[in-house]
Amino acid sequence: MTKKILILGGGTGGVVSALRLSEKINHYGIDAEITLINKDEWHYMPPLWMDVAIEGMPIEETRAPIKGLEKYGVNVVIGPAADIDLANRKVKMEDGKELDYDYLIIALGTRNGWEAYPGLAEAGYHNYDPDAAQEMYKALKQFKAGKLVVLAPEIPYRCGIYPMEVATYLGHYYHTRGMKVDIHVITPYMPNGFTTVQALGPDIGRLWLKYFKKYNIKFTPHKGLKAIDPKAKRIEFVDGSTTTYDFLIKVPPMRLPKILDKPELVFEQDKRFTKVRALDFRHPEYKEVFLIGSHAMPPTGLADAGVFIHSAAVRATGFLLDDLAGVGEIEDFPPVTCVAYVGDKGFMGVCEVEYQNGMYVWNKCYNAMESGLMKLVKRSFYQGWLDRLRLP
Repeated sequence: MTKKILILGGGTGGVVSALRLSEKINHYGIDAEITLINKDEWHYMPPLWMDVAIEGMPIEETRAPIKGLEKYGVNVVIGPAADIDLANRKVKMEDGKELDYDYLIIALGTRNGWEAYPGLAEAGYHNYDPDAAQEMYKALKQFKAGKLVVLAPEIPYRCGIYPMEVATYLGHYYHTRGMKVDIHVITPYMPNGFTTVQALGPDIGRLWLKYFKKYNIKFTPHKGLKAIDPKAKRIEFVDGSTTTYDFLIKVPPMRLPKILDKPELVFEQDKRFTKVRALDFRHPEYKEVFLIGSHAMPPTGLADAGVFIHSAAVRATGFLLDDLAGVGEIEDFPPVTCVAYVGDKGFMGVCEVEYQNGMYVWNKCYNAMESGLMKLVKRSFYQGWLDRLRLP
């Protein structure tokens, strides 16, 4: 009997899972069908939203039609899912339709939890969704001088290098235009007492500090955000300290989408995330369910970034395929490589990942290359990725 594999979410985790499963199912002649559910018609590449927000890249260049997966043999259903019934192996859509499954991959990401701090929703700008990125671009074009603050309210947050990346990118932007903009990066201390600048180790930390010095970017760690007063443009912290801003770029707190906020899915130790078994990215009780979105990365010890989610999808689908057909293509978690902007250049960062005592450890990170070429490599890689769905 044909096995049904259902994938929730058309972001990085969902698309990587669909493509890898389709390739292996066709290669081995496995009797299985893949269906992917996505809330709308687009697969987006969020790292490019920084280019939208700062340089005005057209939003069309950051997306591809999710139905491009159909040429690889993946069924695509467009529309919001309303509920997951783990006990009966069903997903209910908002239109009332139900889809059953033998295996379920959940890759739904997290939502922007602006409500977590008073005033955060009303204050500032961000580029964590396409519409907001376009609004940020319009606002930045009007901002010629003053104090610009990049604020992360809490950790973890999506793409841990984001505050440093956007600050140095903007540092170059304003420096080349001779504008008097004073940039401040304000992020939380980490549990180990390190700062986010140090999060990827001393090698990459030195890189950020070099560009902070070049563009006179100020960095201040904080012990917890209390509230923001949008009218006064004032940020208040739990230790009683405050600071002001003329322009605020905010990083969203991570919160679960409504569909995942249910007892059988919530990670009890930190309800911002889903429960997951780190070894194989399975649900601890429902072994046919795999969780590989950003909602599942922190409980495994991994960071919430596309490169980690990509590798998690490859590893999880290896276990699924082994269950399904005994093909045994289970890969070790590889070193992850990320290309990011830094000032007028780009750099390639590499983090080695090891599985130890039920968790992943990835503190061996280094800067593999820093050059203007890397800026082009970043854009080219993401456009090439999208072309896999765009091209006939």
